[in-house]
Amino acid sequence: MMRRVLLGLLMLAPVLAQATGPLVPNDRDAGPDLSLRFARAKMPLDYDGRAYDTNSRWIGLSLREKAGRYVTLGMYGGYAYVTQTGNPVTAGIELDGFHAGFSLHGVLFENRRATLFYAFDYTYQKVDHKNDTQTVVIDWSQPQALFGAIIPLAPNFRFYGGGSYGRIDGEERASGTINRTTDIGRAARGGGFLGLDLATDPDGYVGVELRHGVTRGGEIYFKRRY
Repeated sequence: MMRRVLLGLLMLAPVLAQATGPLVPNDRDAGPDLSLRFARAKMPLDYDGRAYDTNSRWIGLSLREKAGRYVTLGMYGGYAYVTQTGNPVTAGIELDGFHAGFSLHGVLFENRRATLFYAFDYTYQKVDHKNDTQTVVIDWSQPQALFGAIIPLAPNFRFYGGGSYGRIDGEERASGTINRTTDIGRAARGGGFLGLDLATDPDGYVGVELRHGVTRGGEIYFKRRY
């Protein structure tokens, strides 16, 4: 029941977003920010010349803490679910497993009207499915770089957006009725992202982010700093 409820919430999220929204304002001495994330992404994964549409969903947590005035380090992880279209090895099944990663955020320029920032993140995801006749394991890594701007629209409301560049490298391993090991991935490419971030109280935030590029989709996040 709990899994169905969480997946239902996840379907409300319109590219997997590692950044979990913009950094919180540096207006006082506050601790790390913790985020609950519901994300969904779609991408064609290349299988030795063939491409299969792949859907990936996340339910997880993200923790970020300042390592200096202009640098913030983060880590994130949680559940992962993957389905594919056209791949005979994964037809009609949902693979499940986990995702985990780390991030670095930096501020290049900051004033009352705008903030320019950059971010680097690295994600690893592994999912599998087993039955009496077939076992399938899919894992991949996704490094990504972002550059963007945050613009306050109102005292508690921020718009942000920018560009991204990333790639996917992975492997599919099947054993049973079908036995094979196949390199999978997606070539490096640029993209973009847009988001809205609302402060619900001095330390609480909720936001939505859309992306396109190496993956396309979005996430909803609920954030609080301590």
